[in-house]
Amino acid sequence: MIKQLVILFFFVCSLQSFSQKLVYKSNGTILNSENQKISPDQVRELLANSEKLLADYNAGRTKKTIGNILLIGGFGLLTTDVLVGASTDGNTTVSGNTIQSDRNYPSALTYVGLAALVVAIPVKIGFSKKIKNVVTDYNNQLTTGYNKPKLDIITNSNGLGLRFTLN
Repeated sequence: MIKQLVILFFFVCSLQSFSQKLVYKSNGTILNSENQKISPDQVRELLANSEKLLADYNAGRTKKTIGNILLIGGFGLLTTDVLVGASTDGNTTVSGNTIQSDRNYPSALTYVGLAALVVAIPVKIGFSKKIKNVVTDYNNQLTTGYNKPKLDIITNSNGLGLRFTLN
């Protein structure tokens, strides 16, 4: 009897060692237990069993994309307006002894670019928190997944048997 329990214990330990723990690095990069980078498609395959974690991960990746678009777009609009403002001298009118210069800087592009940058900051912070939570929930799910073992008695024409399930 003790021999079967020892074999069962080593079997459960070997299953636990094959479960893959994930590690979150900066900028949405996820590493496996051997510190190798995992692509987003591979992460989605690992999370396929848990719909909530998969939905949260996909929402985090969408937030990352939107944040990147806002950040790059905001910088692009700002630099475009600065370059246009620096290269044009505006309309200069001379009337009598006064010279008036109508410069159109800062224009609406500057304000839209600044707004995009301001919105991008919380979006970028939110995506990293969401992906961190997915990784910790996935790792917690792995450690608590074996706490509910189930033992069934199976009968058929050849005799009796035991089935031990870990979920």
